Amino acid sequence: MATKKTAVKSNSTETIAVAPTDQAGQLRLMIDDEETPLLYSTTVRVWHSPEEINLDFAGPIRPNREQKTARLRVDQRVVLNPWAAKRLALALNQAMARYEQTYGLLELDERKRRKNSAPKRS
Repeated sequence: MATKKTAVKSNSTETIAVAPTDQAGQLRLMIDDEETPLLYSTTVRVWHSPEEINLDFAGPIRPNREQKTARLRVDQRVVLNPWAAKRLALALNQAMARYEQTYGLLELDERKRRKNSAPKRS
């Protein structure tokens, strides 16, 4: 299950371009996330309509093997317009590239992760 936590105070300042092609159009953005709730999620479901992209954040999928079903309890839904969603996708791609450059490639296939992390026998 996704867990909700209290936010950690981390007020910061960023400089953003008002228009991507206008260097003179700079704006200092003060970010106040002092009272922002924190949600930890292990699963994200992405779906859309013609007007919106929806992100459902949830904990792990809970399989019921007897009934051959699974339950996913959505803890938080974020709705974005398509332009904001595309900017989010670009930002996530850049963040993941920096993460993997620092910490190494993340393997998404669990079987490969287990195989690569198995202790080597002498």
